[in-house]
Amino acid sequence: MTAQIDKVLEARPIPGAPFGWQVDVDLTQPLDEAQKQALREVWRRDGLILFRGQDLTMDQQLDACEIFGPVLRGMLDNYLVSNTRKEGLLGKAELLFHNDIPFVPAPYLGGSLHALEVSEDAAPTRFASAFKAWERLPEATRACVESANALHVQGQLLARRTRLSDLSPGDTCAVHAVKGRQVGTGRPYVFVNAEMTACLAHLPHEESEALLEELFACLYDASQVYEHHWRKGDLVIWDNLAVQHARSALGEGERTLQRVTIAEFGYWQQVPSALQSFDELQQM
Repeated sequence: MTAQIDKVLEARPIPGAPFGWQVDVDLTQPLDEAQKQALREVWRRDGLILFRGQDLTMDQQLDACEIFGPVLRGMLDNYLVSNTRKEGLLGKAELLFHNDIPFVPAPYLGGSLHALEVSEDAAPTRFASAFKAWERLPEATRACVESANALHVQGQLLARRTRLSDLSPGDTCAVHAVKGRQVGTGRPYVFVNAEMTACLAHLPHEESEALLEELFACLYDASQVYEHHWRKGDLVIWDNLAVQHARSALGEGERTLQRVTIAEFGYWQQVPSALQSFDELQQM
């Protein structure tokens, strides 16, 4: 398969990154089916792919993301992440490592960010590979979580992990297997995160906390985290189930990124009562 990819694409590991691939292709131009299939194969390797020097409208970004899975074309699931534009969402808050919306039955399949305007001091986005984390887990730890489930809850406090004691009546939550598997390959990954995993469902509180801390230590080992420093025109597309992302609190550096979601079902479809909180996201 590698030889076939090399015939139609120029793909290489992201320089200096512990995982992820960079592909040189102009996404404003039509791609044939061989190129699209090669892109999907590259993306499956690590669940993260970087394109430099793009200049995409929202519709063009939607079309590019549709190569990798179904996209949601409504405005509530595709928007600007910005600390300078009034219409931007989640523009200033610190974000711990997380998968997007793990607290619903069908979390997003993937996400993408396209840098429209970024200054040199714009906050980077950090990515952690849950594929790599599973590979690094000790055998005894793998055995402990092989058939385990975790409870994921709607994030309440962005500065720390939301726990059961933080929840209010009506808050959304979902149970998912700790050991996830990539569709199409069966490759395992760790599905817990530092922001919204409240507990492991099969263990007493103290044991759950201890095991989660062990999983987090493996997931977020500094040597295994890819810190992406944005350039104007960058497009990063990642597997939301097997790759987590995070961001430190923003300073004054301009940072406007165009967000597109890869998913079968949107957040607002699954949690219609949350529509009232849409405006609140603009203040974060």
